[in-house]
Amino acid sequence: MGKLRFIGILAGALVLVFVLGSLVVVIFTRTTHETRTFSGRISKIIVTTDRGAVTVRSGPESGITVADEKRFVFYGPDITESVTNGVLSVLANCPMMAFVSCSTNFTITAPPHTDVEATAQRGLLTVLGMAGAVYSNSESGDFALTGPALSVTAYSLEGAIATAFTQPPRFVHLRSETGNVTLTLPPARYAITANSGIGTSTVTGLVSEAGAGRSVYASSGSGTTVVRRGR
Repeated sequence: MGKLRFIGILAGALVLVFVLGSLVVVIFTRTTHETRTFSGRISKIIVTTDRGAVTVRSGPESGITVADEKRFVFYGPDITESVTNGVLSVLANCPMMAFVSCSTNFTITAPPHTDVEATAQRGLLTVLGMAGAVYSNSESGDFALTGPALSVTAYSLEGAIATAFTQPPRFVHLRSETGNVTLTLPPARYAITANSGIGTSTVTGLVSEAGAGRSVYASSGSGTTVVRRGR
């Protein structure tokens, strides 16, 4: 058998495996939905999904709802939930034997002043209308926030970070190693640090004041960093 013929056969076999695998995913993928409600005094939410998106949004002043959407082939993700000392912990993990497709998307509705610690390792994390402290740390997940959060700390290795505050925050620390970082702030006095390792960095419509009581840091390793004035 010639070398070129062998390479052709091998390439054809790889294509066949890919096609068959894609068909298995399409035919056998399942999607399930479930919603749970947690009552009592909860001051903080910790939520993590290794594959999938997380949305945390403001809602009524009492009660927290957690809605999940699971997508999987054969083996689904495991979800664990607990409430300890006023902290609601929600964790989703795909088992090692999960075949090709496995993810969990969370939509959590909570009172606006609830603190949030959320991670979507490989998906989008969205925070809407929350007024407490927000913390996020992910590998390749993006982070998007809109609302009056008191303080925000967000890290991502490869994802983009975009925050738009509707009220002046006290503390902001945003860092992505390779993604773009965009920060929109209402008019106020801020001590601003904005930089990028090999990309561009701009501050528009705001002037840094060293003695200001509001601290803002936005940084990207290789992406663009933008800090700008909003409404």
